[in-house]
Amino acid sequence: MGGGVGRADRIPTLEGRVSLKVPPGSASGQKLRLGGKGLPKPHDGAGDLYADLSIVLPGTLTEREKKLYEELRDASRFDPRSRFRR
Repeated sequence: MGGGVGRADRIPTLEGRVSLKVPPGSASGQKLRLGGKGLPKPHDGAGDLYADLSIVLPGTLTEREKKLYEELRDASRFDPRSRFRR
C-alpha cells in the first residue's frame, strides 16, 4: 500500500539501493526522477534515473482486507469513473 497515502521505498540504482519517496496521490504510469542516479555522462557526473510507478493490487484478499477496502470505498469521495461520465 502506498500510492494513495505516499510512502518511501528502497529501489535499486547503478550505485546500489536508494530511498525513493512516493508522494501521496501517485498513480500508475507516473515517473519519478532521481537526479544524478542514472548513467554516467562523458564529462559531467551522472544523468538522471527515472522510476516508472506501477500500482499493483493483490490477487486475493483476506476477509479483513476485503472489509477494509469496502470501508474505504464507502467512506471515500473519490470516483475513479467520473471521467467517463460526461
